[in-house]
Amino acid sequence: MKSNVLYKRILFYLIVIALPVVIWLAGEYVANSITHRFEPLRVDRKKNLLYLNQDYFNDFFLYDIEYAFNTSASNRVLRLKKGNRFRIFCFGGSTTAGYPYNTLPEYNCPASFPNYLRAILQYNRNLPDIEVLNAGSNAFNSLSVLKVFDDLKKYDPDVIIVYSGHNEYFGPNEFVLSKQANRLFTKKFLNNTLLKLRQTYLYQGLRWIIKKVRQKGLLEYKNYAEWSMQNTIAVDDPYHAVVQENYQKNITELIRLANKNGIKVVLCTPITNLTFPPFVSQFSHQLSVETKARWDTLRNQASLLFDQKKYPEALDCWRQLYDIDSSYADVHYYTGMNYTMLSDYEIANLALARAADLDVLPFRAKSYIPAICREIARKENVILADTDRFFRQLSGKYYPEPSLLLDHVHPTEPGYFYLALFLARTLAENGLFPGVRKLQYPPLEKTREVLNIYDFVAYKVEYDFTKQSYLAQFSEFNPAIKNILTTLREQSAQKAKEIGQKLMKEQKEQEENK
Repeated sequence: MKSNVLYKRILFYLIVIALPVVIWLAGEYVANSITHRFEPLRVDRKKNLLYLNQDYFNDFFLYDIEYAFNTSASNRVLRLKKGNRFRIFCFGGSTTAGYPYNTLPEYNCPASFPNYLRAILQYNRNLPDIEVLNAGSNAFNSLSVLKVFDDLKKYDPDVIIVYSGHNEYFGPNEFVLSKQANRLFTKKFLNNTLLKLRQTYLYQGLRWIIKKVRQKGLLEYKNYAEWSMQNTIAVDDPYHAVVQENYQKNITELIRLANKNGIKVVLCTPITNLTFPPFVSQFSHQLSVETKARWDTLRNQASLLFDQKKYPEALDCWRQLYDIDSSYADVHYYTGMNYTMLSDYEIANLALARAADLDVLPFRAKSYIPAICREIARKENVILADTDRFFRQLSGKYYPEPSLLLDHVHPTEPGYFYLALFLARTLAENGLFPGVRKLQYPPLEKTREVLNIYDFVAYKVEYDFTKQSYLAQFSEFNPAIKNILTTLREQSAQKAKEIGQKLMKEQKEQEENK
């Protein structure tokens, strides 16, 4: 008798708990079936189109990004039915998205390597009808890329291009979570579980209510500089090994998933601007008062000698600083810049690469990332687009060509074109277009015309970038970054002014001729 009562109670509580859960899950399923709110592509049946769902990408972020435009402003649309079209999907972070040129719609400057790639391929009439989907998003790391690819593979891409590696330490949750919490987000199960929670109407509804009550976002976007100084990662931190292992696992899993679905993979080595200074340098140990005073004296002396173009003497100062603390990133960076001025580019490259690896604020790929890409490509037998090596060849100086890079990782507008050019050549030479091994390559100006990219707008973007980007905040505590941004801002303003004057002159001449 007692057992029957117990069973009835258990059944009652199961119903009380389970019924609301079942009703909620059913409601979630029906609602998403109608709206497709949490799917990467939305359907427009009237126009027979599929287009990128910005809300889906926003769900990867914990902070309020109402005014951010994370995915590309171009290459967002596919035909509903593939037919005989050749589909190329591009995955990665902000470099894939085209930052900073086409991530804000008001700029109307569709410069990105997927966009240039499409223009280059469409220039060749002997190729099939090609669709390029830019599924890159600012701050995405390899774990985010793996998830997006898993959700998009059902749309039958023929080839995917993967360009990932700069955001491995923080990912889309950067500037919100502490470095301790970010370590948890490298765990696939936890990351995906929380993402599934965010991709529910219950979460979105609660978020909306809280935002209305507080009149603010659920999480506020923190000051970059303030956050950065609190979340540096020491050179000897075991977290480096964790990040390295996770990157290798994520890229390998993505490739095997693609192979399982008969999709070709082109894996890119991310490009790092080694001539861009370290964000934050850190001593490996506490310096005594006397040693710190000597350090400051030597550093000031080295800077003065560099400005006076006395490079051998400046190098001597940096060698003495190296003897005091060889793990301080700036020591290697300025040593490399001195060797650059002496045209000893091979040694300069080694010093600059070491400086990037010692940067305790890892906002760019460590040197092990390209090495992992090359090794994975060899082991998994996939196509390697060694873009890092290509940009080094363009410079002829061992390190990637700095004039084609806007900041620490993002290409300039012409840089995106050259990146696309190399990818187009890689696709053709590896036989991904049946019967076509060689392509015709249009000049930069021709593709600009096709894409409606104008120098004036590109320079305006670069000018705004120096004032409004996260680098502008970093420049407040890093004089080297401030100098770079100041130079870029002045150059962009001058070039835009010259073009503006030229256009006004041409317009005036046309009016006079009328």
